[in-house]
Amino acid sequence: MGAVLDAIKSRRSIRKYKADEVPKEQLLKVLEAANWAPSNGNIQSWSFVVTKGDAVDKVCKVFSDAMQEYIPNAPYIPAEQKAGMLKYAEDFGGAPMHITVVYDTFEGDDEKTEKSMQAACAAIQNLMLAAWEEGLGTVWISGEVCSSPITREVLALSDSQEIAAIVPIGFPDVSPAGTREDVTTKTKWIGFD
Repeated sequence: MGAVLDAIKSRRSIRKYKADEVPKEQLLKVLEAANWAPSNGNIQSWSFVVTKGDAVDKVCKVFSDAMQEYIPNAPYIPAEQKAGMLKYAEDFGGAPMHITVVYDTFEGDDEKTEKSMQAACAAIQNLMLAAWEEGLGTVWISGEVCSSPITREVLALSDSQEIAAIVPIGFPDVSPAGTREDVTTKTKWIGFD
Protein backbone atom coordinates (compact mmCIF):
# COMPACT_ATOMS: atom_id res chain seq x y z
CA MET A 1 0.00 0.00 0.00
CA GLY A 2 3.04 2.29 -0.10
CA ALA A 3 2.27 4.44 -3.16
CA VAL A 4 -1.42 4.86 -2.36
CA LEU A 5 -0.79 5.79 1.27
CA ASP A 6 2.00 8.15 0.22
CA ALA A 7 -0.36 9.94 -2.16
CA ILE A 8 -3.08 10.15 0.48
CA LYS A 9 -0.71 11.56 3.09
CA SER A 10 1.09 14.01 0.78
CA ARG A 11 -2.00 15.51 -0.93
CA ARG A 12 -2.89 19.01 0.26
CA SER A 13 -5.79 21.37 -0.20
CA ILE A 14 -4.41 24.19 -2.33
CA ARG A 15 -5.66 27.73 -1.89
CA LYS A 16 -3.28 29.59 -4.21
CA TYR A 17 -2.77 28.68 -7.86
CA LYS A 18 -0.68 29.74 -10.83
CA ALA A 19 -2.65 31.28 -13.70
CA ASP A 20 -1.65 28.56 -16.21
CA GLU A 21 -4.54 26.50 -17.55
CA VAL A 22 -4.43 22.74 -17.11
CA PRO A 23 -4.15 20.87 -20.44
CA LYS A 24 -7.28 18.95 -21.37
CA GLU A 25 -5.28 15.67 -21.48
CA GLN A 26 -4.41 16.06 -17.79
CA LEU A 27 -8.00 16.92 -16.91
CA LEU A 28 -9.15 13.76 -18.71
CA LYS A 29 -6.71 11.64 -16.65
CA VAL A 30 -8.10 13.12 -13.45
CA LEU A 31 -11.69 12.60 -14.60
CA GLU A 32 -10.91 8.99 -15.56
CA ALA A 33 -9.69 8.33 -12.01
CA ALA A 34 -12.81 9.97 -10.58
CA ASN A 35 -15.00 7.82 -12.81
CA TRP A 36 -13.46 4.66 -11.34
CA ALA A 37 -14.66 5.44 -7.80
CA PRO A 38 -16.58 2.82 -5.86
CA SER A 39 -20.33 3.19 -5.47
CA ASN A 40 -22.99 1.29 -3.56
CA GLY A 41 -24.71 -1.11 -5.95
CA ASN A 42 -22.41 0.20 -8.70
CA ILE A 43 -24.79 3.16 -9.05
CA GLN A 44 -22.13 5.41 -10.71
CA SER A 45 -24.56 8.32 -10.48
CA TRP A 46 -21.95 11.07 -10.75
CA SER A 47 -21.15 13.41 -13.58
CA PHE A 48 -18.67 16.23 -14.06
CA VAL A 49 -18.89 19.81 -15.29
CA VAL A 50 -15.50 21.28 -16.23
CA THR A 51 -15.41 25.07 -16.46
CA LYS A 52 -13.02 27.90 -17.21
CA GLY A 53 -13.31 31.56 -18.13
CA ASP A 54 -16.61 33.33 -17.58
CA ALA A 55 -18.27 30.34 -15.88
CA VAL A 56 -15.45 30.21 -13.29
CA ASP A 57 -15.76 33.96 -12.70
CA LYS A 58 -19.53 33.74 -12.15
CA VAL A 59 -19.28 30.86 -9.66
CA CYS A 60 -16.45 32.62 -7.80
CA LYS A 61 -18.62 35.75 -7.49
CA VAL A 62 -21.42 33.71 -5.89
CA PHE A 63 -18.94 32.31 -3.36
CA SER A 64 -17.27 35.66 -2.71
CA ASP A 65 -20.57 37.48 -2.20
CA ALA A 66 -21.65 34.92 0.41
CA MET A 67 -18.27 35.00 2.18
CA GLN A 68 -18.20 38.83 2.43
CA GLU A 69 -20.91 38.54 5.07
CA TYR A 70 -19.99 35.19 6.56
CA ILE A 71 -16.24 35.48 7.21
CA PRO A 72 -16.22 38.81 9.09
CA ASN A 73 -18.95 37.52 11.44
CA ALA A 74 -17.63 33.98 11.99
CA PRO A 75 -16.51 33.89 15.64
CA TYR A 76 -14.31 30.80 15.17
CA ILE A 77 -12.09 32.42 12.53
CA PRO A 78 -9.16 34.28 14.12
CA ALA A 79 -9.25 38.00 13.28
CA GLU A 80 -5.79 37.92 11.72
CA GLN A 81 -6.92 35.28 9.17
CA LYS A 82 -10.09 36.99 7.96
CA ALA A 83 -8.50 39.33 5.38
CA GLY A 84 -6.63 36.43 3.74
CA MET A 85 -9.76 34.31 3.67
CA LEU A 86 -11.75 37.12 2.07
CA LYS A 87 -9.06 37.50 -0.59
CA TYR A 88 -9.13 33.73 -1.26
CA ALA A 89 -12.92 33.86 -1.53
CA GLU A 90 -12.71 36.25 -4.49
CA ASP A 91 -11.47 33.60 -6.91
CA PHE A 92 -10.64 30.38 -5.01
CA GLY A 93 -7.02 31.44 -4.89
CA GLY A 94 -6.79 32.05 -8.63
CA ALA A 95 -7.64 28.52 -9.79
CA PRO A 96 -8.12 28.86 -13.57
CA MET A 97 -10.56 25.95 -13.83
CA HIS A 98 -13.16 24.11 -11.78
CA ILE A 99 -14.43 20.56 -11.87
CA THR A 100 -17.89 20.39 -10.37
CA VAL A 101 -18.92 16.92 -9.25
CA VAL A 102 -22.64 16.42 -9.64
CA TYR A 103 -24.85 13.58 -8.46
CA ASP A 104 -28.31 12.41 -9.48
CA THR A 105 -31.24 12.68 -7.10
CA PHE A 106 -34.20 10.32 -7.10
CA GLU A 107 -37.53 11.88 -6.21
CA GLY A 108 -39.30 9.92 -3.51
CA ASP A 109 -36.25 7.73 -2.82
CA ASP A 110 -34.12 9.47 -0.19
CA GLU A 111 -32.02 6.36 0.39
CA LYS A 112 -31.02 6.09 -3.28
CA THR A 113 -30.30 9.83 -3.37
CA GLU A 114 -28.04 9.50 -0.32
CA LYS A 115 -26.17 6.60 -1.93
CA SER A 116 -25.78 8.74 -5.03
CA MET A 117 -24.26 11.58 -2.99
CA GLN A 118 -21.91 9.16 -1.22
CA ALA A 119 -20.73 7.79 -4.56
CA ALA A 120 -20.03 11.32 -5.80
CA CYS A 121 -17.93 11.95 -2.68
CA ALA A 122 -15.85 8.86 -3.46
CA ALA A 123 -15.35 10.22 -6.99
CA ILE A 124 -14.16 13.52 -5.51
CA GLN A 125 -11.53 11.74 -3.42
CA ASN A 126 -10.27 9.84 -6.48
CA LEU A 127 -10.24 13.07 -8.49
CA MET A 128 -8.21 14.93 -5.87
CA LEU A 129 -5.65 12.15 -5.46
CA ALA A 130 -5.22 11.76 -9.22
CA ALA A 131 -4.83 15.52 -9.59
CA TRP A 132 -2.08 15.50 -6.96
CA GLU A 133 -0.29 12.71 -8.81
CA GLU A 134 -0.49 14.88 -11.96
CA GLY A 135 1.17 17.79 -10.12
CA LEU A 136 -2.12 19.65 -9.78
CA GLY A 137 -3.73 21.22 -6.75
CA THR A 138 -7.35 21.03 -5.70
CA VAL A 139 -9.57 22.00 -2.79
CA TRP A 140 -13.06 20.78 -1.86
CA ILE A 141 -15.67 23.59 -1.95
CA SER A 142 -19.20 23.09 -0.68
CA GLY A 143 -21.87 25.13 1.08
CA GLU A 144 -24.05 27.95 -0.21
CA VAL A 145 -22.26 28.28 -3.53
CA CYS A 146 -23.28 24.72 -4.40
CA SER A 147 -26.98 25.32 -3.81
CA SER A 148 -27.14 28.79 -5.34
CA PRO A 149 -29.60 29.15 -8.24
CA ILE A 150 -26.94 31.22 -10.04
CA THR A 151 -24.38 28.41 -9.78
CA ARG A 152 -26.96 25.88 -10.93
CA GLU A 153 -27.81 28.06 -13.94
CA VAL A 154 -24.16 28.65 -14.88
CA LEU A 155 -23.55 24.88 -14.79
CA ALA A 156 -26.80 24.09 -16.65
CA LEU A 157 -27.93 21.54 -14.06
CA SER A 158 -31.23 19.73 -14.32
CA ASP A 159 -33.76 19.64 -11.47
CA SER A 160 -32.67 16.08 -10.66
CA GLN A 161 -29.00 16.99 -10.13
CA GLU A 162 -27.20 18.31 -7.05
CA ILE A 163 -23.63 19.45 -6.51
CA ALA A 164 -21.43 17.34 -4.23
CA ALA A 165 -18.48 19.75 -4.54
CA ILE A 166 -16.88 22.38 -6.67
CA VAL A 167 -13.21 21.47 -7.06
CA PRO A 168 -10.95 24.33 -8.16
CA ILE A 169 -8.01 22.82 -10.04
CA GLY A 170 -4.70 24.16 -11.26
CA PHE A 171 -0.96 24.23 -10.74
CA PRO A 172 -0.20 24.97 -7.07
CA ASP A 173 1.53 28.24 -6.21
CA VAL A 174 2.00 27.20 -2.55
CA SER A 175 2.96 24.02 -0.73
CA PRO A 176 1.17 23.96 2.63
CA ALA A 177 2.04 21.64 5.48
CA GLY A 178 -0.46 19.01 6.53
CA THR A 179 -1.45 17.73 9.96
CA ARG A 180 -3.89 15.19 11.29
CA GLU A 181 -4.92 14.03 14.73
CA ASP A 182 -3.73 10.55 15.63
CA VAL A 183 -6.20 8.01 14.24
CA THR A 184 -6.46 6.30 17.63
CA THR A 185 -8.26 9.39 18.98
CA LYS A 186 -10.97 8.92 16.34
CA THR A 187 -11.41 5.16 16.46
CA LYS A 188 -13.79 3.05 18.53
CA TRP A 189 -13.13 -0.69 18.63
CA ILE A 190 -16.04 -3.04 19.31
CA GLY A 191 -15.63 -6.78 19.79
CA PHE A 192 -11.82 -6.63 20.03
CA ASP A 193 -9.85 -7.79 23.05
